[in-house]
Amino acid sequence: MPQIEVALSEQCGSTGNVIAYGRGGPNEIAPIFQSTPFFVALRRLGGFFRELLLPHGYPDSVSPDYLQYQIWDTAQAFCSTITGAFTTRAVLKGVGVGDANANALSAAITWILKDGTGMIGRITFAWWKGNKLDSECKKWRLFADILNDLAMVTELFVPQFQANSMQILCTTSAMKSIVGVAGGATRASITHHQAIRDNMAEISAKDGSQETMVNLVASALSIYLLQMLNGNVAEWSFIATLIILHITFNYLAVKSLIFDTFNDQRMALVLKTYFNVGTVLNPVKVNKNEAVILGFGVKVKNYCGFKIIVGESLQSVLKRYTWADVTQVLSVYRDKNYLLLVDLEKRKVYVSMLKGETVEQLVAAYFHAVCLAVATSIYNGVNLDGV
Repeated sequence: MPQIEVALSEQCGSTGNVIAYGRGGPNEIAPIFQSTPFFVALRRLGGFFRELLLPHGYPDSVSPDYLQYQIWDTAQAFCSTITGAFTTRAVLKGVGVGDANANALSAAITWILKDGTGMIGRITFAWWKGNKLDSECKKWRLFADILNDLAMVTELFVPQFQANSMQILCTTSAMKSIVGVAGGATRASITHHQAIRDNMAEISAKDGSQETMVNLVASALSIYLLQMLNGNVAEWSFIATLIILHITFNYLAVKSLIFDTFNDQRMALVLKTYFNVGTVLNPVKVNKNEAVILGFGVKVKNYCGFKIIVGESLQSVLKRYTWADVTQVLSVYRDKNYLLLVDLEKRKVYVSMLKGETVEQLVAAYFHAVCLAVATSIYNGVNLDGV
């Protein structure tokens, strides 16, 4: 076989197919295929699905934890879609679909009230916890999926309590509204983390494509399962298995995320190690030790005795200071771009930044606030964990 002179070759990303180009005629350039037609077709098929479902330039265009997270996220979406099919059947039975004696007006009113409750729930939850969804992204992501499972399990009982179907559906609608806000907001935060080349929109679009494909497969399978399992022990056992798998996959998904930004818990883990052994943990170790369940996890207050408040009004704490005190504090921080005020009564340290602060300056101010809190606690004889 004559040797073909290669003019150039190209590759999309670090794992894409390598395509070489050489002389294809007297004065032509053509791709060179050194494999059999079958393997060439197989590579092209793989390349098609790569372009269909993965961001352009993958894996170099996304964060290192992208693939592992998407695998677990896809698995949980598959379980959730199948469970949702069973709850849909239960809800339709509960509102009278297929029952000749059912009142259409009553069913319509129930549905409208259900949707209205959900709308109110979305607005209320966004107002109540909206500012926590970024910093506690992992916890709220997992919480949203657990709450969604709880809502679906509740809806499965609608046929047995048809007289109270309106109350049940309004309750589950409020629960799902929280799921929608928390899930959507945390997904946006995760997408922002995964987009390392200003390709957040594409990653979000491809995530939607992945989820849609999984939902299509799961929905097709659900048609068969709905016919095979109908109100018996096997159905409940199957649903219980799906829910356990769904929660497990979600837990593994959020644990696979490696954020390189600080929140209260990650900062606490870094400070604990720094104060104890004088080293700074890398993001992988910090995220591995980070708790992902609401109500759990270490806090900076555990190590310094004070809660560090950043970006809130100083109005409440200034009430405890005299003019002379404020003047003295301002003189201490005259060469800094931040100001620290201590509230001994409420055990809080307020961090106030000048306009135009950088990330490094904010971290420095936070660290200074922690050191000030540690010194104040030790001076006042307060026992501190890990210090």
